[in-house]
Amino acid sequence: MKQLVNKNLITLKCVLFCFLSGIGSIYPFLPLHILSVGLDRGEARLISAVAPCIALLGPAILGPLIDKLSVGRGSTGGGTGPSGSGKLLRVVTAVCLVLSALFYTLLLAVPYTERHEARRPQVLFMCDADGAYVMQEVCTEGMRCNRWEGEKSGVLAVSACEYGCADDNMTWVTRPFTTTSTTTTLSPMYNSVANATSPAPLVTDEGEGDDDFEFNPPHLCYNGQCLVYMQHAARMRVPLALIAPEPPQDNSTMENNWCTYRTGGPSKCPVPAERLAALGAGAACRAAVRCQVLDPYDEPGGVLADAECRLVVGDPAYSFWTYFLIRIFADIWPTAALALLGAACVIATRETSLGRGDVGRQMAFGTLGLAIFPPLAGFAATQMPDTPYLVPFLMHAIFMVIGAIILLVDTRMPLSTPEWWWHTATGALALPLSAVRRYGAETAAVFAVVALLGALWSAIDAYLPWTVAALNGTALEAGLTLTAGALPAVPALWWAEALVDYVGHSNVFITAFTFYCLRYTGLAYSESYSWVVVCELLEVFTLSLVWVTAMLYFRHLVPKKYTTTGQALPVIAHFCIGRCIGAIVSGLVSLEQPLESLRSVYRALGVTALLAAAVYLALYHLLLAPRCAAPAVAPPHHLLQGLNANGGSNGNYSPMRVYHEERSRKGHFRY
Repeated sequence: MKQLVNKNLITLKCVLFCFLSGIGSIYPFLPLHILSVGLDRGEARLISAVAPCIALLGPAILGPLIDKLSVGRGSTGGGTGPSGSGKLLRVVTAVCLVLSALFYTLLLAVPYTERHEARRPQVLFMCDADGAYVMQEVCTEGMRCNRWEGEKSGVLAVSACEYGCADDNMTWVTRPFTTTSTTTTLSPMYNSVANATSPAPLVTDEGEGDDDFEFNPPHLCYNGQCLVYMQHAARMRVPLALIAPEPPQDNSTMENNWCTYRTGGPSKCPVPAERLAALGAGAACRAAVRCQVLDPYDEPGGVLADAECRLVVGDPAYSFWTYFLIRIFADIWPTAALALLGAACVIATRETSLGRGDVGRQMAFGTLGLAIFPPLAGFAATQMPDTPYLVPFLMHAIFMVIGAIILLVDTRMPLSTPEWWWHTATGALALPLSAVRRYGAETAAVFAVVALLGALWSAIDAYLPWTVAALNGTALEAGLTLTAGALPAVPALWWAEALVDYVGHSNVFITAFTFYCLRYTGLAYSESYSWVVVCELLEVFTLSLVWVTAMLYFRHLVPKKYTTTGQALPVIAHFCIGRCIGAIVSGLVSLEQPLESLRSVYRALGVTALLAAAVYLALYHLLLAPRCAAPAVAPPHHLLQGLNANGGSNGNYSPMRVYHEERSRKGHFRY
């Protein structure tokens, strides 16, 4: 009777268990952790989209590198024969796990920043014979004025300009404006200008036109040009440049709770003697003109644009770039480790394209960790509100280090390639390059399909914790979403190879597209956390079976001497390129109504998934399958001789008998 558990593969199962446990401990909480540091959702989306693009460097570099070094050594991983330990593969994978633990733990050291919502303080304009001043209300107690280097140029939209007497306490300037007319009745001459078709203010040279009008409307002069405020226009755009106030020497915010910005060029508002007499003011009157400022922060080209009040704790730019750099380096290592562990599963199970091995069963054991530890990490986060993500990140580091130790200590792990692979990949028995070119188009097509499936997966999972939080879910419930997807995957992965062999690789992909349509439809109309969990139960069809199918498919398509590269390809397609595209697509939501906008995206992606399933079904069964059915072809005579000479065959082309002692299934494996 065949053993239920292969003792030689126990340590590999333990490594996969530790790896997926570590991934599950932090993956549901990374989107939440970004926000907890103080970054906004736009910055979080940028990080989530860019990090997978950089992460593809790991599998893209390490996969071919290990294959190249392995060919030079005579076996994958540097082993010396069938009992070799695959030292190179083990050490590189262990290094990836340790670096993953290190970089993700460094995310805990990113400095906290805090940005409160902008408040729009009142802005006033005052001008006298000495100059013009723009005054902005102080934001809150303890906050200082906006500052910039040199002069800041722009426009200031003013209205309701009037004459008056300014005082040191700013009583008149800060007095509320009334809705009544702020200028006296105009003379017929002024009315002729006011009734002109153009609402633009009258522009005169400084010193000219002061006595042209009977009642002398307010003149605002800057850099030798004067603008005349005309009551009918209701808005006058004043071009000017402002100089930020110097920081106070006594640590006070500013006088009278107002920030005063002076103009960069010479400015003044002349007040005729007739106006002073009309005001009934004496010689002590500081004659001035004040204006109400309209839309100081929204005016196109406004000099005070982006000068709203913001309470900022820490340095947002420094926190963002620190988090961004650490995160893009952190994502490289688990992505590379996933590709290397996929190659280890293929090698350790001694699988060829002639029959079934135990790849799915190794993944099933690892998936147990993905089902158990995410809710435990989430529960720990809810119990530690001050440092909610400390335990999840430490759990990730511990599991990764344990997995690395197992890889380094267990020298008996069967990670060297079977001799038959290398006998057909080197020397006189080398496979011709035509074997690689023959499957090149099919490899590219499967790569594109897996990338599209990865995009559909990422469009859900990249920001699913935000959806859970929007539905008033906790960190524990965010972790349970992974458990809901992982638990059904354990039995499915256990029998995955038999299922894939029976159904066919392409049919599994078509089924995945169909179930993505169901998942997106459910999420688009879900109103509670329970519906999210129900949709996550379908992930067994959209991720788990898809992933093991991709591993098996690329194992068949790629020559054995490129085993690690072959397993890096689905990782790059699904978890790098696809993940990037999905994060971008699902990130295109409204910041004002993120949940409702996300539902619209889900509905659109559900239709996309259904169309992809229909197109794939039609192309494959009507066009590709009839043309690509491979007839059973006898192996080359020299290959039979080579196998017979090594005692691996009794004259029939059945190398599976060497390793599995079972009938060859060449020509019957379904793709």
